[in-house]
Amino acid sequence: MLPIPASSAVILAYVTGGFLALLGILFAVSPGRGLAATKHRAENLPTIMAGRYFFMVLVAVGVAITGTLQQLAFVFMGLAGVAFFDAATYARAKTPVMPHIMAGIGALIVAFIALEGQA
Repeated sequence: MLPIPASSAVILAYVTGGFLALLGILFAVSPGRGLAATKHRAENLPTIMAGRYFFMVLVAVGVAITGTLQQLAFVFMGLAGVAFFDAATYARAKTPVMPHIMAGIGALIVAFIALEGQA
């Protein structure tokens, strides 16, 4: 056992969330600077995306196995947000958005069932 209160993880999660929010803002405002700051390379982004999708699997399935229905709903609302953000990005580029819209709706359905389904 560590000589640190487990509740310290909550504070560290907030700090991490703030840092990730700053990176998100940086990428939204200046994608080139975001790539430079994170040392990512544009040509590697398809492989990087694979890692992100595997992370989403881990979170979705992990919460389904170990979490509460409220946590499951929260995760799937987040997944819906990702899908809708992607749809908005592709809409601005005047490219197809329906796969992302459908993914977002599907994720919201899971969240709604988790929150409003019969116990």
